Amino acid sequence: MENTINYEPLGNHIVVEMPTVEKETKGGIIKSQQMLKEEESKRDGHAKVVAVSQDVKNVKVGDTVIPKGQGFMVMVEEVEYFQMNMFDVLGIVR
Repeated sequence: MENTINYEPLGNHIVVEMPTVEKETKGGIIKSQQMLKEEESKRDGHAKVVAVSQDVKNVKVGDTVIPKGQGFMVMVEEVEYFQMNMFDVLGIVR
C-alpha cells in the first residue's frame, strides 16, 4: 500500500498519526489543563501508520501499532505526525 501522506521516511522508520485529545467539549466549553492531561494519560496508546520506508517489511500503511514512545514530530502539510524507528514499536494490533 502506498503512503497516505506526501512524505517517505528513510531507513527502518515509519510515520504514525497519534490520537488527539480535543481541547473543547462538543458544546464548546474549553477543557482545563488538568482535564487535558488526564485524557492524554488515558489514551489507549494506539497509533495509525500513515507512511512506511521501503526497508520496513512487517508493517504496512493502515496498520494500527502500539509504540513505545512518540518518536520525532514531523509536520507534513501542516499536520502533526510522529516518525519512529521500528525498534520503538511494541506490536501490531490485528
